[in-house]
Amino acid sequence: MALQAAGLNNASFFSSSSQLHIHISAQDRPGILAEALAFIVQTGWNVVDIKQFVFNGLLNLSILLDGCDESLILSLREELSAYAEQMDFKVTVYPWKTATRPDAPYAYRSVVTLLCDSIPSSGFQEITRIFAGLDINILRIEQLDSGDVHALEFVIGTREAHSSEEVLDALVKFKEHYGVDIAVQEETYFRRNKRLIVLDADMTFLQCEVIDELGKLAGVGDKIAAITRQAVNGEMDFKSALLKRVQLLKGLPTEKLQQLSNSLPLTPGAESLVNILKYLGYKIALVSGGFQFFIDKIRDDYGLDYGVANQLKIENGKVSGELEGQIIDAEAKEKTLVALAEKEGFSLRQVVAVGDGANDIKMLARVGLGIAFNAKPLVQRHARASINQSNLKLILYFLGINGQELKELDEVVRGGKIQSWPA
Repeated sequence: MALQAAGLNNASFFSSSSQLHIHISAQDRPGILAEALAFIVQTGWNVVDIKQFVFNGLLNLSILLDGCDESLILSLREELSAYAEQMDFKVTVYPWKTATRPDAPYAYRSVVTLLCDSIPSSGFQEITRIFAGLDINILRIEQLDSGDVHALEFVIGTREAHSSEEVLDALVKFKEHYGVDIAVQEETYFRRNKRLIVLDADMTFLQCEVIDELGKLAGVGDKIAAITRQAVNGEMDFKSALLKRVQLLKGLPTEKLQQLSNSLPLTPGAESLVNILKYLGYKIALVSGGFQFFIDKIRDDYGLDYGVANQLKIENGKVSGELEGQIIDAEAKEKTLVALAEKEGFSLRQVVAVGDGANDIKMLARVGLGIAFNAKPLVQRHARASINQSNLKLILYFLGINGQELKELDEVVRGGKIQSWPA
């Protein structure tokens, strides 16, 4: 195919620009870049920038050049034209004005990750319209997965600072209309280097409220569940709600606690998430407003690093109706998270926190990635990420892991192929 040129016959080109942009599109195969560079090298031009990606088998290659004697442009054009004709490529050559390349373009960058069943064309139009309305440039779009879950990653940039909250606020209606889960994170090395995950237990790691289940065993299930709803929705102080519910459990035999601990339902994806993150070197903690009796068992059963919760007081083999020690409320959860990060030597920007209730808001807001998991609207408004599907493994997409990598990791941890790095 004939070479396409823009502006190269314009005499003013050399007075306004010292650079040349070459773009090649072709069916991908090994060696295309090497062949293109062979033509460029003989002209004396310097390669100052290169960008290449493959989309559905189509190679897109851009090369930025400068420093050439203008007399060699014609020969370069002729060589590339013949090359394009021979190889059935499309080649575009056009001048590039250095004035159009700011020294620090898009100094402020974020990553917006979308999780959904599918997004129609109207959805793509809507989200790009929202970004444009905020004067945000889309720098890159990558599809992380297109199987059972569609996962898309938008890298966006601005020349002036913008907050994650501003972007999230603008995406609220889009999120609700299309049923999309969204995470907004700063695009920094910390996003790609998370080291600690702190999870709430009840209705997050577990698919139940443990204290509600204890209430059923004690014959006061309705009373306890009503108080729980108020606490989770932020309608009642957590500490007061907890003490009221514990008092209602007075007299419950410890045998009932043991019975329940053996049948607690994990949230789908919880065990897989733990195994994969352990394999990747994460530290994993449960920090719960529930009870240490159950958290200890979960920690031991699944090899978690930490488990922190409230201590039920037991007297004569029965629940006394009181607690011992510190109450793990919102402030205690936040302090525990900070203490664990400090103990392990991690920045808070390297921490992921996951929870569903008002009791989790402070710890979600404190970390690099706070995820509201099947949470109430109040909690979602205070988190930079949300998942409204019952599968904890979806968190891995927010960490930048794509579908193919996820399959490989699943095979490794399921097949017992975990090995140390070779010496």
